[in-house]
Amino acid sequence: MKEIIKWDKSLETGIRAFDEEHKFLVKTLNEIYNLLEKGNKDEAKNILKKRVVEYAAKHFKHEEEIMEKYGYPNLERHKKTHEIFVKTVIEKLLPEIEKGSEEDFRSALSFLVGWLTMHIGKPDKDYGEWFKEKGITIDEDPIIID
Repeated sequence: MKEIIKWDKSLETGIRAFDEEHKFLVKTLNEIYNLLEKGNKDEAKNILKKRVVEYAAKHFKHEEEIMEKYGYPNLERHKKTHEIFVKTVIEKLLPEIEKGSEEDFRSALSFLVGWLTMHIGKPDKDYGEWFKEKGITIDEDPIIID
């Protein structure tokens, strides 16, 4: 399978549950990319809706609950980035994918890959560092999708 995004140490937060959830999202984006490469736009679109949009919302909620539980100081800023992502995907990307060409879908996928890489690479790594500095061990299980 070709990878449009590769999981590596630079994307690890140090929090097992969240790293596993992030890996799932990375794997899903790679799967969508490969489906598009094979011309399976409808299947790719269904997976994007179910496993990226719905799963990301559950993942964001999970992160935010843990941050709130332990008093993470940048929680409100982090929530805002999640809200902007969801709004962008629902109001802009999904309609473009529904009505648009395969090229529009590829453009949307490129946005998702860039956003995820940037978000995990900075704000998510920041909370990982904060928990580590505070000596807080998060022993949560990752969210599993049906």
